[in-house]
Amino acid sequence: MAKVTKKEKRRLTLFVMVFIFIIAFMCVNIFPDWLKIMANNKEKTVLETEYEDLLNTEEALKAEVEKLKNPEYVERYAKEKFLYTKPNEIIIRKTDND
Repeated sequence: MAKVTKKEKRRLTLFVMVFIFIIAFMCVNIFPDWLKIMANNKEKTVLETEYEDLLNTEEALKAEVEKLKNPEYVERYAKEKFLYTKPNEIIIRKTDND
């Protein structure tokens, strides 16, 4: 085996130290960005869930609008919800007493 000279040892040591410094520098610079990416992924998940909920709400509201276009439905809804009556009409409510 060939002998390794002091000059080669110093050069190898310097190379290893520079390499470690570069790796450490890259890690220090990348870590905050990685944290931001993870936070954005969590926020994205929350926003996607909220978006799905809003789409479901929109569908329900569109269905309700279609129902409200029917005069019979509006009349029945007003009678049940607000106890509205036509002139000379009486509403009798049945209650369950258990």
